[in-house]
Amino acid sequence: MDEIVKRALYDADAMSDLLDELEPFVFKVSFSLTRHQQDAEDLAQDVLYKICTKLSKFRGDSSLQTWVYSLIMNAYRDALRKKKIRQTEPLPDQTPVSSFEKAADARLMLEAALKGLPETDRNILILRFQNDLSVREVAEIMNLSESNVKTRVFRIKDRLRSLFLQGGEVL
Repeated sequence: MDEIVKRALYDADAMSDLLDELEPFVFKVSFSLTRHQQDAEDLAQDVLYKICTKLSKFRGDSSLQTWVYSLIMNAYRDALRKKKIRQTEPLPDQTPVSSFEKAADARLMLEAALKGLPETDRNILILRFQNDLSVREVAEIMNLSESNVKTRVFRIKDRLRSLFLQGGEVL
Protein backbone atom coordinates (compact mmCIF):
# COMPACT_ATOMS: atom_id res chain seq x y z
CA MET A 1 0.00 0.00 0.00
CA ASP A 2 1.28 3.48 -0.81
CA GLU A 3 2.96 5.32 2.04
CA ILE A 4 0.65 8.34 1.63
CA VAL A 5 -2.39 6.07 2.01
CA LYS A 6 -1.02 4.59 5.23
CA ARG A 7 -0.26 8.04 6.61
CA ALA A 8 -3.67 9.38 5.54
CA LEU A 9 -5.38 6.81 7.76
CA TYR A 10 -3.84 8.40 10.86
CA ASP A 11 -2.86 11.94 9.89
CA ALA A 12 -5.36 14.64 8.83
CA ASP A 13 -2.68 16.57 6.92
CA ALA A 14 -1.76 13.48 4.93
CA MET A 15 -5.46 12.87 4.20
CA SER A 16 -5.76 16.45 2.98
CA ASP A 17 -2.70 15.98 0.75
CA LEU A 18 -4.15 12.75 -0.66
CA LEU A 19 -7.49 14.40 -1.40
CA ASP A 20 -5.76 17.39 -3.02
CA GLU A 21 -3.86 14.97 -5.23
CA LEU A 22 -6.95 12.96 -6.18
CA GLU A 23 -9.46 15.81 -6.60
CA PRO A 24 -8.61 16.82 -10.22
CA PHE A 25 -8.66 13.18 -11.31
CA VAL A 26 -12.00 12.50 -9.57
CA PHE A 27 -13.57 15.59 -11.11
CA LYS A 28 -12.27 14.77 -14.60
CA VAL A 29 -13.76 11.28 -14.52
CA SER A 30 -16.98 12.56 -12.94
CA PHE A 31 -17.37 15.17 -15.66
CA SER A 32 -16.70 12.63 -18.40
CA LEU A 33 -19.57 10.54 -17.02
CA THR A 34 -22.09 13.29 -16.31
CA ARG A 35 -21.24 15.91 -18.94
CA HIS A 36 -22.62 18.54 -16.59
CA GLN A 37 -20.53 20.85 -14.37
CA GLN A 38 -22.77 20.85 -11.28
CA ASP A 39 -23.48 17.12 -11.44
CA ALA A 40 -19.75 16.42 -11.81
CA GLU A 41 -18.96 18.62 -8.81
CA ASP A 42 -21.63 16.88 -6.71
CA LEU A 43 -20.44 13.44 -7.78
CA ALA A 44 -16.79 14.34 -7.13
CA GLN A 45 -17.67 15.66 -3.67
CA ASP A 46 -19.51 12.41 -2.85
CA VAL A 47 -16.54 10.36 -4.03
CA LEU A 48 -14.00 12.41 -2.08
CA TYR A 49 -16.12 11.94 1.03
CA LYS A 50 -16.22 8.17 0.36
CA ILE A 51 -12.45 8.13 -0.03
CA CYS A 52 -12.18 9.66 3.44
CA THR A 53 -14.64 7.27 5.03
CA LYS A 54 -13.64 4.08 3.21
CA LEU A 55 -9.89 4.46 2.89
CA SER A 56 -9.38 1.98 5.72
CA LYS A 57 -11.10 -0.65 3.52
CA PHE A 58 -8.58 -0.15 0.70
CA ARG A 59 -6.57 -3.39 0.81
CA GLY A 60 -4.03 -2.58 -1.86
CA ASP A 61 -5.04 -5.53 -4.07
CA SER A 62 -5.36 -3.06 -6.95
CA SER A 63 -3.87 0.35 -7.52
CA LEU A 64 -5.32 3.31 -5.64
CA GLN A 65 -6.44 4.75 -8.99
CA THR A 66 -8.43 1.61 -9.82
CA TRP A 67 -10.04 1.64 -6.38
CA VAL A 68 -10.99 5.32 -6.82
CA TYR A 69 -12.45 4.54 -10.27
CA SER A 70 -14.61 1.90 -8.64
CA LEU A 71 -15.83 4.41 -6.07
CA ILE A 72 -16.64 6.89 -8.86
CA MET A 73 -18.53 4.32 -10.93
CA ASN A 74 -20.53 3.12 -7.91
CA ALA A 75 -21.39 6.69 -6.87
CA TYR A 76 -22.38 7.49 -10.47
CA ARG A 77 -24.70 4.46 -10.63
CA ASP A 78 -26.21 5.41 -7.26
CA ALA A 79 -26.81 8.98 -8.45
CA LEU A 80 -28.46 7.73 -11.63
CA ARG A 81 -30.71 5.44 -9.60
CA LYS A 82 -31.65 8.31 -7.34
CA LYS A 83 -32.04 10.55 -10.43
CA LYS A 84 -29.54 13.07 -9.12
CA ILE A 85 -27.91 13.28 -12.56
CA ARG A 86 -29.51 15.57 -15.13
CA GLN A 87 -30.52 14.13 -18.47
CA THR A 88 -29.17 16.60 -21.00
CA GLU A 89 -31.09 17.61 -24.09
CA PRO A 90 -29.39 17.13 -27.46
CA LEU A 91 -28.44 20.25 -29.36
CA PRO A 92 -30.68 21.11 -32.33
CA ASP A 93 -29.51 19.90 -35.73
CA GLN A 94 -27.87 22.47 -37.98
CA THR A 95 -26.74 22.22 -41.58
CA PRO A 96 -22.94 22.04 -41.70
CA VAL A 97 -21.26 24.65 -43.86
CA SER A 98 -17.63 24.39 -42.78
CA SER A 99 -15.15 21.72 -41.81
CA PHE A 100 -15.42 22.92 -38.21
CA GLU A 101 -19.18 22.41 -38.28
CA LYS A 102 -18.74 18.99 -39.93
CA ALA A 103 -16.40 18.00 -37.11
CA ALA A 104 -18.88 19.33 -34.56
CA ASP A 105 -21.69 17.36 -36.24
CA ALA A 106 -19.58 14.21 -36.12
CA ARG A 107 -18.93 14.79 -32.43
CA LEU A 108 -22.65 15.32 -31.76
CA MET A 109 -23.45 12.15 -33.69
CA LEU A 110 -20.87 10.25 -31.61
CA GLU A 111 -22.27 11.66 -28.36
CA ALA A 112 -25.80 10.71 -29.43
CA ALA A 113 -24.60 7.21 -30.31
CA LEU A 114 -22.86 6.88 -26.94
CA LYS A 115 -26.02 7.96 -25.13
CA GLY A 116 -27.87 5.23 -27.01
CA LEU A 117 -25.53 2.55 -25.72
CA PRO A 118 -26.34 0.49 -22.65
CA GLU A 119 -24.82 2.07 -19.54
CA THR A 120 -22.24 -0.69 -19.07
CA ASP A 121 -20.97 -0.36 -22.65
CA ARG A 122 -20.80 3.44 -22.40
CA ASN A 123 -18.86 3.22 -19.12
CA ILE A 124 -16.45 0.69 -20.62
CA LEU A 125 -15.68 3.07 -23.49
CA ILE A 126 -15.23 6.03 -21.16
CA LEU A 127 -12.86 4.11 -18.91
CA ARG A 128 -10.94 2.47 -21.74
CA PHE A 129 -10.51 5.35 -24.17
CA GLN A 130 -11.29 8.65 -22.48
CA ASN A 131 -9.48 7.77 -19.27
CA ASP A 132 -6.90 5.57 -21.02
CA LEU A 133 -7.18 2.57 -18.72
CA SER A 134 -5.95 -0.88 -19.67
CA VAL A 135 -8.40 -3.69 -20.42
CA ARG A 136 -7.37 -5.30 -17.14
CA GLU A 137 -8.17 -2.16 -15.12
CA VAL A 138 -11.52 -1.71 -16.88
CA ALA A 139 -12.39 -5.34 -16.20
CA GLU A 140 -11.51 -4.95 -12.53
CA ILE A 141 -13.54 -1.75 -12.13
CA MET A 142 -16.57 -3.06 -13.99
CA ASN A 143 -16.41 -6.54 -12.40
CA LEU A 144 -16.14 -8.22 -15.81
CA SER A 145 -13.64 -10.62 -17.32
CA GLU A 146 -10.92 -9.20 -19.54
CA SER A 147 -12.24 -11.19 -22.50
CA ASN A 148 -15.72 -9.76 -21.90
CA VAL A 149 -14.31 -6.21 -21.96
CA LYS A 150 -12.35 -6.92 -25.16
CA THR A 151 -15.42 -8.41 -26.85
CA ARG A 152 -17.65 -5.52 -25.82
CA VAL A 153 -15.11 -2.94 -27.00
CA PHE A 154 -14.80 -4.70 -30.37
CA ARG A 155 -18.58 -4.88 -30.83
CA ILE A 156 -19.15 -1.28 -29.75
CA LYS A 157 -16.43 0.02 -32.05
CA ASP A 158 -17.89 -2.03 -34.91
CA ARG A 159 -21.37 -0.65 -34.21
CA LEU A 160 -20.07 2.93 -34.05
CA ARG A 161 -18.08 2.44 -37.26
CA SER A 162 -21.22 1.21 -39.00
CA LEU A 163 -23.15 4.15 -37.58
CA PHE A 164 -20.76 6.66 -39.11
CA LEU A 165 -20.64 4.84 -42.44
CA GLN A 166 -24.46 4.79 -42.54
CA GLY A 167 -24.57 8.54 -41.94
CA GLY A 168 -25.91 8.55 -38.42
CA GLU A 169 -28.65 5.95 -38.37
CA VAL A 170 -28.39 3.89 -35.21
CA LEU A 171 -28.20 0.18 -36.02
